[in-house]
Amino acid sequence: MEAAVTLTRYRVALEALETLDLPVYLGSTLRGAFGQAFRRLACPARDGEPCPIPETCPYELIFNTRLPPDAPALRTYDEIPRPFVIAAPPAGSRQYPAGSEVAFDLTLIGRARQFFPHFVVTLREVDGLGRGRRAVRLRRIDVVHPLTGESRSVYTVEQNLVHSHDVSLSLRDCSTVPAEVPRRIHFLTQTRLKHGGAIVRRPEFHVVFRALLRRLSSLSLFHCENRLDVDYKGLIEQAKAVRLVADETRWIEWARFSARQGRRMTWGGFAGAATYEGDLRPFWPYLVFGQWTHVGKGATFGLGQYRLGRPRAAARTT
Repeated sequence: MEAAVTLTRYRVALEALETLDLPVYLGSTLRGAFGQAFRRLACPARDGEPCPIPETCPYELIFNTRLPPDAPALRTYDEIPRPFVIAAPPAGSRQYPAGSEVAFDLTLIGRARQFFPHFVVTLREVDGLGRGRRAVRLRRIDVVHPLTGESRSVYTVEQNLVHSHDVSLSLRDCSTVPAEVPRRIHFLTQTRLKHGGAIVRRPEFHVVFRALLRRLSSLSLFHCENRLDVDYKGLIEQAKAVRLVADETRWIEWARFSARQGRRMTWGGFAGAATYEGDLRPFWPYLVFGQWTHVGKGATFGLGQYRLGRPRAAARTT
C-alpha cells in the first residue's frame, strides 16, 4: 500500500470578540478570510503584482501551486488541488455570542504540513468575519489523530508558542482499518462530482471512487512529490461492480460569493446517505483516508465531506 500521501489534522478554536451571525455554511467564509490573511503575511508581492519568488513563497506553494518542470501536462487532471482542507463542524451554529468558540477542522496534506507555523501566524491575524473590524481571535489549536480521535494542544494564546508534534496519517495506515457493515457512505456536506463532462446527481460508487482516486493522485503528485502507485484501470473496473442499493441523498443548491472571481456562484451537489453492495475491500483504505481530504469540487473549504458507516452528524442543508 502506497504511503506517499500523508496528512495531519488540527482542530482550531477561535473566540468571537463580538456577536456573530455567520453563514449556515462557514467553510467558504473561513477560506476567504484565511486566504487573504495568508497572502498578506506570507507573500512579498504587492497588490496586483506577480510574486517575485514563486518557487519558495509559502502562499504561492500552497494557493497557486505550479507544475514542476518535469511533471506531465494536466491532461489527466482537472486542476492542481490545494493541499489543505478547512472544514467547519457539520452541526455548527449560525449564531455566536461574544466570548463563544468558533471551531473548525484544518487538514494539511503533504508539504503543506511543513508550513504549519505560517498557518498559525495567519490564524492569529484572520479577519473578515465581522463588519469592518476584528471579530475573532485565535484561542488554541489541537492536533487530532484522525483514526483514534486523540488530541493534544500545539498552540494556545496564553503561551503563544507552537509546540513540536509528529502526528500524521498515511494512506498505508488506513489499510489496517476494518471495513464497516453496513457499507454506507454519509455525505455530510454538499458533494459536487462530474462524470463524463456532466454534474452527477446520484452517488454511484464508481463515480465517487473515481473522483476520490483522482484527488488523491493529484495530491500525491503535486504536494507529496510522489506518484500514487496503483492500478487505476483495474480499481475502476472493480468499482463498477459495486452497486448503489439505497440512495438517501438529496440535491442541494447553495449560492456563494467568490472574492477571487468577483462574482456570485451557485453550486449544486448531493448530501445524505448511500448504501452499497459489493466487495469494498480493494477501495477501503482510500475511502478511509478520503474522509479528511474530502472529495469533489470545493473540498478546500469543506465541501465533499463524508463519513463511513454510521454518521457522526446529520448532513448539512447548505
